[in-house]
Amino acid sequence: MTAVANQQLQERFEAEVSELKTARNTLQNLINSKAQFLTQHNENEMVLQELQLLEEDAQIYKLIGPALIKQEKTEAVANVKKRLEFIKGEDTRLDKTIKDMQKTVKEKEEKVVATQTKVAAQRKQ
Repeated sequence: MTAVANQQLQERFEAEVSELKTARNTLQNLINSKAQFLTQHNENEMVLQELQLLEEDAQIYKLIGPALIKQEKTEAVANVKKRLEFIKGEDTRLDKTIKDMQKTVKEKEEKVVATQTKVAAQRKQ
């Protein structure tokens, strides 16, 4: 191979490695988001369980900004259930996105290995 072809192959390899790093960072960010949603889900499940233990006429307050606002039990339970539905929807979306990104990372890893093999073979010549 010519020096120009060697240089182009090396540049392609470096670009592929850069893309792989970016994809891995994106995947890690998605996994972190999933962990955050899981934490929120667990917290909201605990809140729902606590609300269900209360009597119907119990006084419930919701923190809105710096103020505590009185809220009916049915309204509080409905809000928490709605939040849980949203979190579950986001969790499902994140699962699909993570799966797709894992596939992308694997494909990029395979490309990097193939190009790295070509670069190594080229150096032996």
